[in-house]
Amino acid sequence: MKKTLPSERIYSLDALRAIMMLLGIILHASLTYGSHDYGNIWPIKSPGNNILFDLVVALIHFFRMPVFFVVAGYFGALLFYKKGAELMLMNRVKRILLPFLGAVLLIYPVAIFAFTYTAAAFAGSASPFTIARKAIISGGFLPFNVLHLWFLYFLTFYSFLGWMLAKVFSRDTAFTNSACSVFSFILRNPWLRVISLAVLYFICLFWIGEPSISTNNKWSIDLPVFMTYFLFFETGWIIYKTKSLGYLGKYPKRQLGMAIFLFFAFIFTPWGDSGEMLIVREMLSALFGALFIFGFIALFMTFFNRYSARLTYLMEASYWVYIIHLPVVAFIPGTIADFAIPLFIKFLLSVSITTIICFASYHFAVRNTFIGAILNGKNISTGKN
Repeated sequence: MKKTLPSERIYSLDALRAIMMLLGIILHASLTYGSHDYGNIWPIKSPGNNILFDLVVALIHFFRMPVFFVVAGYFGALLFYKKGAELMLMNRVKRILLPFLGAVLLIYPVAIFAFTYTAAAFAGSASPFTIARKAIISGGFLPFNVLHLWFLYFLTFYSFLGWMLAKVFSRDTAFTNSACSVFSFILRNPWLRVISLAVLYFICLFWIGEPSISTNNKWSIDLPVFMTYFLFFETGWIIYKTKSLGYLGKYPKRQLGMAIFLFFAFIFTPWGDSGEMLIVREMLSALFGALFIFGFIALFMTFFNRYSARLTYLMEASYWVYIIHLPVVAFIPGTIADFAIPLFIKFLLSVSITTIICFASYHFAVRNTFIGAILNGKNISTGKN
């Protein structure tokens, strides 16, 4: 298999990152129509709901952010080693920190309005709009948490930590050379890399005390969760540093098939509440989590590592779409709450209308503006640096 050179555009990982972002629309729409109580993470619940949407939430949650952070780590390392340490930090400030701060201030009050409106509509209120407006007037516009933008919050810290570690270990020493040799050997062995990441992932889940990673949407950072996602970020960084990406394109169907099989075994097995069973669940979760990560990378390396105008448009739009989709996907269910239509049709309407609104706003109001330039940087439509 041809190795991917640092100077080449990595269409496969660009596409993978975009798809992971866009899956947020399906994930958040499923939260509304699932039967599980997600508490403050997702405070709206359709009176009509179905456990199948909880299954969708669980499946996407187990792989989406781990995959995203591996890809983010790879591109962070690419910037560091290709553009230089200083330009890498400047790029991360422009494309991550500034969009995060701007989006938190602007998106938060709109999201609170949307959540309050839909919650009131689900409760049968005669004036959900008035209730939502009062929530904003009474102080709901203040960003008490970071909503779905927590990944940008974490990524800001990871970019600095990755930069700092790379600076510390930038010299060619016996230790760094040996470490690179070990990492290269592991990453270039298809099953050894899965087992190695699964072991490290299990240690993190054991530290968390749960078989899955909780969502940290608060300004305060949950250290075990933070370090778990940093493991994935550093995995991507090391993949770039060891020039191992070209070796990760093997066995996509086999890895993803095994991951899906183990996921459903994890979901449908009656585990019980003992501590021993929790450890088994954490081990199983770590294993299929690692398989998902390398399986998706292999899938996109195999089938999407080439220029495509349509896919490139999705890559360009995905960042904006993810940033603004939350208030839209929270608001639409409230507007159709009284429709006498099947639940699955409501779900499809929520996803479809949200997608159309977000992409239309990107195409007509963002794509050729300074906002688009900040979010997307160079013109990836042409593949030029």
